[in-house]
Amino acid sequence: MIVNIEEKIKTLDQHLETERLHIKPLKASDAVAAFPKLQDDDLYLWISLIKPKSVNSLAEDWRRIESRTSPDHKEIWLAWFVSSKFDNSPLGSIDVSIDEDGVAVNFGYYFFVSEWGKGYGTEATSAVIQHLQKHQVKKFIATVTVGNTASVAVLKKLGFEFVRTIPNNDTLNGVLVDDDEYVLLTSRC
Repeated sequence: MIVNIEEKIKTLDQHLETERLHIKPLKASDAVAAFPKLQDDDLYLWISLIKPKSVNSLAEDWRRIESRTSPDHKEIWLAWFVSSKFDNSPLGSIDVSIDEDGVAVNFGYYFFVSEWGKGYGTEATSAVIQHLQKHQVKKFIATVTVGNTASVAVLKKLGFEFVRTIPNNDTLNGVLVDDDEYVLLTSRC
């Protein structure tokens, strides 16, 4: 089983590019560029990440996910760091957990506040979805904090459809919040 997962990770964990973006497998070394952008409090209005205290603590967190597999080796955990082709500036991150059935059970992303409204989220997530679909990932599940209209707009552009609201599914700043679940079943990107 582990050998098959390792082979699949090598296939999926690839550097991707779009017209404007580099989308490369996330590494601990990316923490240096990302840390300053992760200090903006507005970023945490909609996502449950915890603001990193230092570049070193962020690098250590990201080093743990470089194996690209869950501790029980049943899920593939992929993460990409998105940067500009123009000046290599950091723009955001995309992550996805893929289960044994090839379903992206947790598709997520965030883009730094200074990059909101520029279309990077749609461009980068579309590229990742298309890449994964080429490798037999046919279903993507994403949850979005209720009220996060910008992320919902990205998901809808990609063809995701609303499935349900999940009460008390996440915690933002110590408060339980509801999430809306969206699913993409076919290649519509």
